[in-house]
Amino acid sequence: MTRTGWRRPDDEDERSRRQERSSIVKAMLHVHTCFSSDGELTPASIGRLARGRGFSTVFLADHFESLDRESFAALLGECRWVKECRLVPGYERSFGGYHVLALGVDRWIDDPEPRVWADRVRAAGGLVAIAHPGRYRHQIPEPLLAACDAVEVWNSKPPYDGSMGPDPRGYRLLGTTRIPICGQDLHGTRHLSAVGMEVADACGTPAEIVAAIRRGEYQMTNGRVRYARELSPSSRRTLTVVHRARRRLVDLAIDLRTAARRAAAARRLDAERAPEAPEP
Repeated sequence: MTRTGWRRPDDEDERSRRQERSSIVKAMLHVHTCFSSDGELTPASIGRLARGRGFSTVFLADHFESLDRESFAALLGECRWVKECRLVPGYERSFGGYHVLALGVDRWIDDPEPRVWADRVRAAGGLVAIAHPGRYRHQIPEPLLAACDAVEVWNSKPPYDGSMGPDPRGYRLLGTTRIPICGQDLHGTRHLSAVGMEVADACGTPAEIVAAIRRGEYQMTNGRVRYARELSPSSRRTLTVVHRARRRLVDLAIDLRTAARRAAAARRLDAERAPEAPEP
């Protein structure tokens, strides 16, 4: 029995949809291991978590400032032992307080000049991207932006964009040459989400995944909704409203937490200053 205007999909439709989804490689981007000073998970733990969420590839971005050539080599070695999911090394570097991702690069590259560093990362096969632009109110210095291939328009970490969808304001930073990407900024299990990049199954290596992303042959998804390289007018309108409301709530939560911390600090200070009661 069917309702007017509604048809139950037949078996062929269902098989077609399953085959389409199974022919996709799902990659998780911007993930921190315990090699970052604030990372909580081992590479092996991340591999298991990612596989459990349907990811086959994880692009790591451990903090550059937490690493050196030797520790990065140790991270490479641990990644090779992970079997549940393919872990691809990389790092997140701060330039003047602005964070830049080097994704899909398996060698240590150090240069104080952002443009030179970015060129060397690209030459090594990596993708260079501005991380969480919402943290900077979507205002990035032009020279740093010009050095990048991509902008992380969707960072699913709750203080930034959350898991509903990309922030349209990030798209204003793309210009004519940069591409939008999404990442999780995962430091611990509390940050785990379904947000990731989908590319064709023909991309069998990390280099092929990076190349597909460069060509714009991907979708960003949270497992329910998918976004291509360009936002449709309706998606842009909806996401603008969503992120405007989210920003207000996040700012309010931050203000309340800051006020609570200050109040607690004031109470501690008062307790320290209070005269001791005289002995009976």
